[in-house]
Amino acid sequence: MPDEMMKKKWVGNSIHIQYIGRNDLEYICTMLEKESVCRYLLFGPNSHEVTRAYFKPLIESVSKELSEHKRPTSPVFTIRSKDTGEFAGQCGLLPVEFCPGAYLIGYQIDDEWMGRGFGTEACEFLIYYAFTKTDAYRLNGDTASENVASMKIMEKCGFTIEGRRLKYWYARGRYYDQVLYGLLKENVIEKDLEELKRKWES
Repeated sequence: MPDEMMKKKWVGNSIHIQYIGRNDLEYICTMLEKESVCRYLLFGPNSHEVTRAYFKPLIESVSKELSEHKRPTSPVFTIRSKDTGEFAGQCGLLPVEFCPGAYLIGYQIDDEWMGRGFGTEACEFLIYYAFTKTDAYRLNGDTASENVASMKIMEKCGFTIEGRRLKYWYARGRYYDQVLYGLLKENVIEKDLEELKRKWES
C-alpha cells in the first residue's frame, strides 16, 4: 500500500493536522464549552457530555477505518500549533446525504489561537484533502452572516457565495441568517491544486 495512503499527519506553515483520536476528545470538549468559540455556531456552548456524545462515534469511526487501512468516510482532524504542538482546534469533511462526492466543510479554532491564520490554513487543507484524496467534486460551506472572519476565510480559499437563508438559526436568544458557500473542483485552477499538493505532501 502506498505510504501516502497511510499518512496520518500533515504539516503546514503554522499548523500541523492529523486524524482525530481518542486523546483529542477532552481538548475538543473544553474548546466547545466556550462562548467565544461557539458564538456563531448553530450548536453550543456545550457541556462535555453533549460534545462527547457527538464526537465519540466520529472518533470511533475514524479509528476503525484507519485500523482497516481505509481512508475515513467522514474524516475529522485536530489542528495543533506547528511551533508548540498545542491543541488549536479541529476541522473535518462530512459527506452530504444523498449527494455522493459532495462534502460539508467545518472548522473551529480555539479562542487563544484565533487571528493567526490557522482557520485559513485549515480550510486550505480541507480543499487539498477533499480534491486529492476523496471522490469530492464539490465542497459546501456555511456560516452565520455576522461571522465575518469565517466568510473571509472561505472567500480567500476560493469559495463563492451561493445564497442566504434568512433567520435560519435560532441560538442564544436571537436569530441568525445563514450564508451559503460552495466550491467546485472544476473551478480550482490545476496550478493551485498542484501547489497545495506540494505543500501538504512535502
